[in-house]
Amino acid sequence: MKIKGFLVILILGVVIVYFIFMVKSGGQENIKQSIDAFSRAKAKLTRTNMGILQRAIASYIATHGQAPEDLAEVSLSYPITTGKLDAWGKEIKYKGLSGDKFRLTSAGGDKKFNTEDDIVMEY
Repeated sequence: MKIKGFLVILILGVVIVYFIFMVKSGGQENIKQSIDAFSRAKAKLTRTNMGILQRAIASYIATHGQAPEDLAEVSLSYPITTGKLDAWGKEIKYKGLSGDKFRLTSAGGDKKFNTEDDIVMEY
């Protein structure tokens, strides 16, 4: 039992020393860079999903001669799986503009629409 207690204390000590080292050696900057890179990757994935939706909608327009009222119409003709969601798990909004023009909007990292971090693509 004494050995288990000693091992727990030793591991705890190593973890504490590691975190102190990370803070002293600029680990916070590395963590911030990693978070920024992860956010950029999520934005890129969201744009990819929007591209998938755009192609499905373009196929719908080519077949029906006009933009759909909503994504449910597109889903009936062209099965859409992952393209409906952004990288934060929120559904991408579709809005028909005029004729065959439309807009796709992701709420972005804050998961709220109509904010600065929204990703908007018009086609």
